[in-house]
Amino acid sequence: MLISLQISLFSQERKEKTSMSESIIFPELNVVNNVLYVKNAPIGSRLEVITIVGNKVLVIEIKSHNLTYELNLPKAIYIFKLEGVVRKFVIK
Repeated sequence: MLISLQISLFSQERKEKTSMSESIIFPELNVVNNVLYVKNAPIGSRLEVITIVGNKVLVIEIKSHNLTYELNLPKAIYIFKLEGVVRKFVIK
C-alpha cells in the first residue's frame, strides 16, 4: 500500500510541472523576404543574429511584444536567438 501512495504522489508532481510549463509563452520568430517578424517577445530582451560560423552580426533591442524588422543581411544561413528560442533561417 505504501508503494502505491508514492507512485500517485510522483504522478501528481508531473502533472503540476506540465501545467506550469503550458502557461509559459515563448517568442515566435519568422523571416519572410528579408523581413523578420517577432511575436510574444519580452520587452527589454535582446535578439541576436549570428552567422553559421559563430560571428554575431546584429543585436536588436526588443521594445514591443510584436515587431517587424527589415533585415539588410547578405545571403547566408543565420541563427536567431531570443530568450531561449533559437531558430535557423536562410536569407536569400
